[in-house]
Parts: sequence; structure tokens; C-alpha cells
Amino acid sequence: MKHLAPLLVSCTATFLLLAYSTIVTVAMPSISADLSVGFGALQWVIDVYTIALAVLLVPLGAVSDRLGRRTLLVGSLVAFGCASLLCALAPTSSVLVIGRCGQGVAAASLFATTLPLLEASYSGAAKHRAFAIWGAVSGLAAAVGNVSGGLLAAVGWRLVFALAVPIAAGATWMAIKYLPNDRPLERRRIDVPGMVSLSATIALLVIATLVFSDRGLTWTVSVLATLCAAALITFAHYQRRNPETAVIPRVLMHNRTFRTAVVIAAAYYFAAFGILPAISSWLHDALALSPAQIAMVLSVQPLVFFATSLLLGPRIGPTRRDRAFAAGLLLCAAGCLALALPTAVAGWAGILPAMALTGIGAGVISPALPAAAMQDVAPTQQGVSSSTVNASRQFGISLGVAACAISVRAFEPGSDPHRWGVTLLTIGAMTGGVCVAAALTTSARTRLRLN
Repeated sequence: MKHLAPLLVSCTATFLLLAYSTIVTVAMPSISADLSVGFGALQWVIDVYTIALAVLLVPLGAVSDRLGRRTLLVGSLVAFGCASLLCALAPTSSVLVIGRCGQGVAAASLFATTLPLLEASYSGAAKHRAFAIWGAVSGLAAAVGNVSGGLLAAVGWRLVFALAVPIAAGATWMAIKYLPNDRPLERRRIDVPGMVSLSATIALLVIATLVFSDRGLTWTVSVLATLCAAALITFAHYQRRNPETAVIPRVLMHNRTFRTAVVIAAAYYFAAFGILPAISSWLHDALALSPAQIAMVLSVQPLVFFATSLLLGPRIGPTRRDRAFAAGLLLCAAGCLALALPTAVAGWAGILPAMALTGIGAGVISPALPAAAMQDVAPTQQGVSSSTVNASRQFGISLGVAACAISVRAFEPGSDPHRWGVTLLTIGAMTGGVCVAAALTTSARTRLRLN
């Protein structure tokens, strides 16, 4: 049991943070009816989790390198359970938003510790298997989030949040009982101004993306983009001024494998998962499917993701990693281009090839990505390296959702099947092109390294 504990705790923590990023979406109608608030106010129930997760992921990765992974992991599991209990008992939408913010902060801490914990606990073939299982669980979490959110909402949306409490409690008990006490890995002081400026940069970028996807290019977006640029310049200044305490160490920026992992993480999340809200709108507006039916159709992708990661993940070693990245990106591109099929195939079945191909592509990439993120990285920097790659995923999906929303707004398809066909074709060409470009970049860097 002690040998399996790091894997079980890491997978449970990952399952919680990913499932609860999607589980609320399908339950929104019942939450709106129960708390008597509009969907505009409840949108923050989803967005505040995303913002907190994206904003704090890299800074907390740096903190985990200094405080110790076990300490931060246990505290984060307790915090996630308490925040979930607050959500379950929330009397108003404001309290629910506060609870979701707490979940997002705890989720960022969990994400910052799970992969370094696996890296430190296993080696050789056991490490490849652990990363493959972790990748499979991350795919399954999205499926469970989509489906269970709809099913549990029929019983009561508060149960959606209440179920997280015993799961977090069980993972906390296992971590305390079986994970060894660890000491801080690094004695460097924390660069507080650098962390604050980085957090501000990411927060402003994510909020600007959300506003842009909802309202288009407005003065609010322009102001947010200007502030984001100023925060980024400030962060870069502190990075250069204090290289010994930099949030993202300079040695990481010179690590070619790490840079490749960051690009791939953003590209495949942009394409494979950024398209899902647009597909959901098509299923609802053009085909008039119910939320539960939409969840079932969309869950094809994470279920295929789960099976692919579980079957192929352990076979993807360091020598096959670059080919796996290229193949996964091209499969994602093929899946995006398959969005043209609904123009020829009537009904929801026309979208299944796109769901299956993007699921396979993501399932090929996901198990290999954690090892690439931490290859040739010192143990004292693995928290920030893995967190940066995971933050790149969040940035990719936010940008993908915004880009797809622009296409939907431009064509205004409504319930017109023809307009939706053109919209999906445009989205497929755009997202598929991003994956092809990333695959070509990866192949070029591989040839350069070999030469």
C-alpha cells in the first residue's frame, strides 16, 4: 500500500480538481432555480474557479519547491474539502462564488504538487506506468464531471459539492498515513513582487479572454489587455533583476524540452478542448438536445482519452516521446478538421469522429507530457516546471474557447444548420491549423537537437 500511496493520492487529487472544473456546468439550471439568480451572476461560479486555478498555479508550484510537497498537498486537500462543504451549504450565490474561489485556490495547490510527487516516488518503467495512469485519470475526470453533474443535478445540486468532502478526507488520511515527511527542497527566498506581477498578468489575461469571448472587442478588453501588458513587463523586470530568486528559473527557460512541452500543452488544449463549448452550443441550438444528452455526447472524448492513455501511455518512453507528441497533435488536427462532417451527416452522430480523434490525440500526448515537463530539471525546480506546463494548458483552453466564441459570434448561426456547418468548418480549420503548426515546430526542434 505504501508503494501505491503516491499514485493513489496524486490521482485522487487530480480527479477532484479536474472533475470540479466541469461538474458544475451541467448543474447550472438547477442552481439558478434554487438560488433565484440569473445565469449572468452564476457565470462567476464557473469563471472564478478557472481564474483562481490559472492565476495561482505557477506561483504555488514555486512555493511547493520551497515548503515541501507533502505539507502543501495535505493542506490543499483539507482546503478543497472545506471549500466544497461551503459550496454545498451556500445560502446565496455570493457564498457559492466564495466557496468556488476557495476550491480554485486549493485546486491550484493540488495541481502544483501531484506531478512532482509522482516524479519523486517512482523511477524507470514504474514511472511511465504512473504517468500513464495519471493521464488516464485526468481524462476520466472530465467525463465524470460532465455526466455526473447532469445526473446529480436531478437529485440536488448541493450533492454535487457534498460528494467532494469524503473524497478529499480520504485522500488526506492516506497522505498523512503513507506519504513520508518531506523537508523543503530549496532554501531560496520567495520572490514576492515577481509572484504578484505574474499572478496579475495571468489574472488579467484570463479575465480579458473571458470578457472578449462573451462581448467581443470592447473598451473593457482594451483596458484589461493594457494592464496585462504592464504587469508582464513588471514580471520580466523582476525576473532579470533577481535571477537567483526568479519565479521561473532562467535554467528552465534554456531547457529545450521544457519549452517544447509548454508549446504542446497550450496547442492541444486549445484545439481538443477549446472547441467543446461551441460544439455544446451546436448540439443545443441546432439539434435541441437536453443538457444531459449533450453531456453524454461530449463524454465520448474523455472516455476515449482515458482508454488511450491507459493502453498506450506505459509504452511511450523517452525515445518515443517526440513521435508521440507529433502523432498526438496530428490526430487532434484530424479531429478538428472532422468538424466538417456535421454538414454531411445529420444529427449528433456527425460529431462523434471529431470527439474520438481529439480524444485519441490528447490521450497520446497527456501521459508523455509530465515527464517532458520535468526532464533534466533539478528536483528543487520540478514544482514550478510542472506547474508552468499545466498553466500553459489552462491558457490554451481559455484562448481556444475565446477563439471559437469569436467564430460563433461572427456567423451568428442560431438554429440554422447551414450557418452552423460553416461555423464548425471555420473552427475546425483554425484549431486544426494550430495543431499542425505545433507538430511542425516540435519536429523541427527534434531534428535540430539530433543534429
